[in-house]
Formats: sequence, C-alpha cells, structure tokens
Amino acid sequence: MSADNPVVDQDQRLRAIDPRGSFCVSAPAGSGKTELLIQRYLGLLARVQRPEQVLAITFTRKAAAEMRERVLAALHAARDEAPCESEHQLLTRELSRAALATDAQNNWQLLRNVARLNIKTIDSFCLSLTRQMPVLSSFGGQVPPQEDARLLYAEAVEELFALLDTQHAIAPDLRALLAHYDNDWPRLQQLLTDMLMRRQQWRMYLGVHQAPDESEAYLTHVVEELVRSKLHSLNEELAPLRAELLDLMRFAARNLGHPEPERFPGSAACDLPAWRALRQMLQTNEGNWRKTVNKSNGFPADKEPEPMQRKEAMLRLLSDLAGNADLEARLAAVASLPEMNGESDSWRLVLHLSRLLPVLAAQLLLVFRQRGVVDYNQVAEAALTALGEEQAPTELALRLDYSIEHILVDEFQDTSINQFELLGKLTRGWAEHNAASPDAPRTLLIVGDAMQSIYGFRDANVGLFLKAREQGVSGIRLQPLELRCNFRSHAGIVDWVNTTFSDAFPPDDDIARARVSYRTATAVRGPGDVPAVTLDAFCGDNAAAAEVAHICDAIARCIDDGQHSIAVLGRTRTHLHPVYRRLLELGVRCQAQELASLAGSPVVADLMSLCRALANDADRLAWLSLLRAPWCGLQLADLLTIARFHDESPYAALRLCLASPELPDRLSDDGRARLAPLQRAIKYACEKRDRLSLRVWIEQTWCDLGGPHSAADELALQDAESFMRLLEQADTEGVGLDIEWLQRQLDTRFMSGGDTDCPVQLLTLHKAKGLEFNCVFIPRLDGRPRSDSRDLLLWDEHSSASGERAFLLAASDHSEKNAPTLYNYLKRQRAAKSRDEATRLIYVGATRAIRQLHLSAVIQRDEKHGGQRHPPRQRCSARSGPLSPIR
Repeated sequence: MSADNPVVDQDQRLRAIDPRGSFCVSAPAGSGKTELLIQRYLGLLARVQRPEQVLAITFTRKAAAEMRERVLAALHAARDEAPCESEHQLLTRELSRAALATDAQNNWQLLRNVARLNIKTIDSFCLSLTRQMPVLSSFGGQVPPQEDARLLYAEAVEELFALLDTQHAIAPDLRALLAHYDNDWPRLQQLLTDMLMRRQQWRMYLGVHQAPDESEAYLTHVVEELVRSKLHSLNEELAPLRAELLDLMRFAARNLGHPEPERFPGSAACDLPAWRALRQMLQTNEGNWRKTVNKSNGFPADKEPEPMQRKEAMLRLLSDLAGNADLEARLAAVASLPEMNGESDSWRLVLHLSRLLPVLAAQLLLVFRQRGVVDYNQVAEAALTALGEEQAPTELALRLDYSIEHILVDEFQDTSINQFELLGKLTRGWAEHNAASPDAPRTLLIVGDAMQSIYGFRDANVGLFLKAREQGVSGIRLQPLELRCNFRSHAGIVDWVNTTFSDAFPPDDDIARARVSYRTATAVRGPGDVPAVTLDAFCGDNAAAAEVAHICDAIARCIDDGQHSIAVLGRTRTHLHPVYRRLLELGVRCQAQELASLAGSPVVADLMSLCRALANDADRLAWLSLLRAPWCGLQLADLLTIARFHDESPYAALRLCLASPELPDRLSDDGRARLAPLQRAIKYACEKRDRLSLRVWIEQTWCDLGGPHSAADELALQDAESFMRLLEQADTEGVGLDIEWLQRQLDTRFMSGGDTDCPVQLLTLHKAKGLEFNCVFIPRLDGRPRSDSRDLLLWDEHSSASGERAFLLAASDHSEKNAPTLYNYLKRQRAAKSRDEATRLIYVGATRAIRQLHLSAVIQRDEKHGGQRHPPRQRCSARSGPLSPIR
C-alpha cells in the first residue's frame, strides 16, 4: 500500500502501545486499529510471566481468529527474519523479537502451543467463567449456548400463559395485561418474547412493585426534573425577548378569548401548558417557525393602529427567529415533553409488568434447564454472578485478579451494559494496585469507533464508549487518543465522507442520548485515477428497475476493467434481491450470503414435502407433492387417478393407496414407470422407521428417490446439506420429526450464497462492517428503515443537569401518537437514537470503499413545487448532498 501522505497521528499510535498506560483509542474506519492491537499485545507479552496474563477480547469469532493469526504471523516472521517493507512493520518486528525473547526465557513454546494466546470473544470468555464456577453461576455443568433461542423464549411465554387459570400470584396481572390487549394473545406472546430477548436491559428497573407509591413519586420527580431542565434552557435563551413575548402573548390571548398570562412562563413542570401556548403562537403544528400570523393565532387583520403594530412586531420577531434552527427544534420539543398522571393506564401496566416479567424470566430458566441449553444473555448474566459483588468477590474473581494483568478490548462501541459491568468487575481494585505499584501497573486498552456503532438491536450502547472515555472504568482513568489516518480509501472518498458526514452527525457527543459527533479523517492514499464518488437519482414509474439496471451495468464495466472486489451493500435484504436476480440473468458470478430464506430453496421444499409425508399418513397434500416432485413427476391425469383411487374413502391414506397392487393397472405406462422407484423408496422408509437416526433415515430415503440428481447445482446440494444438519439438531434436542419446529428453523436460516471467490458480493450494511472492497454500491438510499414497534415497556436512563443518573420507565397505554405521555416521549427518544444509528450505518457502508463509491436512490418528483421531493425528515438524518441529474 503506497503512502502518498504522511501519517499525521504517529505520536498517538506510539502512545497507544506504551505498556505502562491505559488508553481509550478512537479508531475510525480504515485507521489500522488491528495492527495497533497486535503491536500492543506483543509489547505486553514481553512484560508478563505467563502469556495468559494478557487478555484480548473481541466481539466476533472472525475478529478473534484474525488477531490470533496475525500475532502468530508476526512471531513467525521475527523468528525467520523475514524482510520488512515499512516503518510500522519494523516496529512490529521489534516488539515480536522482545516477545520471543520472553517466550524463550520462560519456555512458553507459543509457536507450538497456540492455545496459550489469550485471545477470545466476549461470549467464549463468559462461557469459560461459568464453567469454572458452575454452582455460583447457576449452571449445573457444561451447558451449551444456543445461537438462536427464540423458540425457547416462545416456550417460556407459553408456560407463563398456562398460569392464567391458576391461583398463582401473577395470574391477575396476566389477565389485566391480556384485557389491555383485547385478549390478542399471539400479539402479547410476541411482545413478551421480545422482552425476553432484551431482559438484561430491564432487569435493573423492575423493582417498582415493591413500593409502588415511592416508585411513582420517584418517577414523577425524575420527569419533573427533566421538564424543568428543558424549560430552564429555553427560558435562559429567550431572556432578552421575555417582555416582548409576554406582551404579544397577552394580545393574542385577548383576541382568542383566552385568559391573559400574568407572567412569562417559568421553568417548573406546572408551566408546561404556558410554554405550549407560546410554542403554538410562534410555530406551526409541524414545529417550524411561522412565516405569517392571522386571526386564528390571535392577530386579526385589523386596520386599527394597535393591532397593526402588534402584528408587525410579531412578524419582525418571527423574521429574527427564522435563522435559529437549534431554538426552533428545542421549542418544538415542548409539545412532546411528558406529563405524569398517577391514575394513568401506563403506570398501572408498569406495576403489572413489574410483577410479571421477573416470573417470566424465571420461567425461561426452567425452560433452559429442561432443554439443557442457554442463550448468550444468560451466559453473560451467569458470568457476572460467578464474579460476585463489588464488596464480596468470589474465589474465581480473586483468581482472575492474579491471572490477568492486562486487558485489550476491541470494538468497544458495540458493548452492552452486561459486558460493561463484566469489564468493571474484571478490573476492580486495579486503580488501587496501580497507585501502590506504579512501576508494574495493570492496564486496560479499549479500542473502538463510536461512528461505527450500528448494533443497537443487539443491545449495543455507544454511550458506554463515551462514558468509558470520559469517566474511565472501575476507577481506571483512560487517556483518550484519536487516530486520524485512513489507510484504506483514496483521498477523494475520504474528503467526500468528511464533507458529507460532518453535517449529518450531531454537533456534540452526548452520553445520555447516545449521540456521537463526527471526527474528520486524513487520507494516507492519494487521489485515485477514477471518479471517487457518484450519486445517482432515478425518478418515474420504472425508477426502481432503472436503478437496478444502472447498478448491474456499472458492475459489469468494473469487472471488464479488472476490478475483482465489488460489493453491493443494502440497508435491508429486500434492497438486494432485485440486484441479485438481475446479476444472475446477466451471468455475473456473485455471492449473496444470508440473502434468501432456506425455506425458499426448491430442494429444501421437496425435502420438507418428504418429511411431512413420512410424519403424517393423512397429509394428502404432502403425499401428492411427493408424486409431483422432480424425482417422480407424475402427469396430472395419473395424479388424479391416485387421488380418486379409493372412492369409498376419499380421505384414505395415500401411502396405503400407493402400496396397493391394484394401483399400477389404473395408471399409464409412463405413470407406472415413474411410480415404481417411489414405491420402493417409501417401502424402505417405512421398514426403517425409528431404526435409524433422523438424518440417516431421511437422507437415505431422499437418495433412494433420486433427490440429489434433482438438485439444480452445487448450491442446491449445499442447501440440502444445511437441511440435513437441521435434522441432526432435531435429533440432538429430542424434537424428532416435528414439522412445525422444522418450519420455524427454516424461516431463520438462509440459502447458500455462492462461491466465495466470486468478484461480486451482495450483503447488508451490517454484515459489511470490518470488510473492504475496491468498488462499493449502496442502492435505495431512499428506502424506509424498519419501523419501531410499539413495545410493552420502554425505559431509558436520564442525566440531570447536575449529572445525577436516573431512570425513566413507561408501559404502552394505547395513548394517541401525539399525546404528551411518558411512553410517547421515550418512544421519540428511541426513534431519535435509531435515526442517529441509521446515519452511522450509511457511514459504515461508505467507508468500505477503497477506489469507488456509488450511491443511488429512487426519488419522487414534487408535482406541486417542481424539482425533487426530499424524503421525510424522520427517514433521513443525514444531509444527502447534491444528486446527479435524474435518470
């Protein structure tokens, strides 16, 4: 990789590998953070007595494997004295030699005993903790974690519903909840299932039923403090205009027949109605400054001197306020500030849920024990339990305190609250140790990029990264370092990203609201030889098809030009499907991992028909499907003959009909020839029922039918293998040939995506994180993000002006969308976080590109005003920049 520009952050990089300090490194896209982690890891190996004392934590298996491989490669290169080509390789070589010297001195044999490199995913590390303390962690033994536990969540909810007609203490709460949702138990089941997936978040907030009056008073106080802080900020900014505004408010109130205000609104919660009246006078319902006023606002078109003067004064004031976008937004937010009402349905539902959800979580533990599996959330919870409390650490915690001296955490912006607490427990007491032993400090390095925090749906909280950077962890102060250089992208892409996203991101960091500002990058590579960024907009009846054709034609040109690292990145899978189909039509080899559901694979559909038929003799549709499947392919006339074979019993089991010796005489010659192999295969399957494992039984029957020969290509055979592994899982979990279980599993799995050597890859923006491509296409920038559902319960932490942390909690009460309820306020807060994350998601996609970035969108024309119709504000928080001419 050529370096056309100097590395301007070299001092920051050298400080980050200082083994005596603890740091929080902000490493934006393409900044080479993996190399930085490896250098620090090697430097720390040279300072410890055992390699296990240096713990490196990543969030994915791929990242852990890559880090381990690169550490080993550096050690091998140092041993073999391989030539170095750059300054950073020389530094890595120096650190590797020091690590090898310590390795030889202590006889670690690292190059032979790779397992001593303590590089793990956060999940595997937590699992190792629970296995060391199975009793304290509530694990009875080697319990395996399950990747997808949604079926277990659903089972726990069903067990909870079974308590409805019992004398259990939570039965009244469950009945009240069902009544609130009009006895729509499938809807309630889904909502409760979603709550179980996020139980590590709400567990700390659900003690309100222990002292409901005190809890309500606390919540009311927090809401009042929240409202007071917002109104106080507005009051301070409007201080120079108070007298003029009060005069205009009184004039408007008289004309509207309302009571005249005695004073300008204060900052207390009781002043909120007055502030809303002021907002209504100054702004439209949409929250924009008014451009004019009329009698509806209290300013009639009167020719008398006083009304004319008041109206002119009002228009001058609005003109002066027009340029203040920040004040406009904060005044508009007054309409949504929450009001607390102790008699509201929301508070009563909070109490019901506060009693019910802990029982549901306990029910899930019973399901885990019955099934002999857990989910990763439970693993994290168990790991925290195994380490004990702050003042009462367990034996394991004390042992870890001795065996771990340095910790490195990658991708810290993806940390959840459980993982943050775990890190705090691992490092407790380190600050005191460092104060007593400054020459042999224990160190913590966290590396991340807040601008790439895109996993909110996995409970990642970017505010924790900001908190660690500003406040430290367990008393350990982290020196903030910022990397600036981008080694990946050409200068044209880096400059465009800087210009575009500087405006798109919030202006300042905010821990409580999980908002991060943009940090500009400096390109190390020079300008490329092709246009770095293109933006295309498509309009008209066939705009979507035109966009797909344009992208596919551009991909074909890139391949012709010798580009063999091309990616199409979509916000959702549905944005990628049309491109995938078009590329296949053009004969372009492409890989599309996790794009299409495994249930949609033709070979898997045939296998499911076989399973359905063998599971139920009375499933006539499944048996008829077998006869029409590629391995048999009966003509419709013969199929009708078989369906009517037993007129006296139209619902007779078709399997028995197929075994009748009279049946072949009624079929055509072609039908008899096609049916004979199927009869033999079904006879074999019936004889071997319950004598073979489920996979062997189905797979052998499928092979006897000629199923593999009906597969269209190698990818179809890979789909069949995925289905066979699913049958193995059913056997392992004791499910057996459960068709509903199989169908649910298929709906969550994906078809084989193609050869990994293909020049073109199609994947979602989330899957693209950590990758890089020469050319990147991001279509459908206009696409709607997933809408937020109306959850049972919403919660959030709130920071007062004094820095005090408090929580807000509300349940869905079916209130109107614009009603000033606490639930609606929290929902807007979450929507704002989602918008910020959507901006960060596009940033991640844009920074995957090395040479070229192609952005496109389908837009609508504004027939009324002409030109382009911009997407609604709630659908894009980034300023899109100019588009090329509409196609």
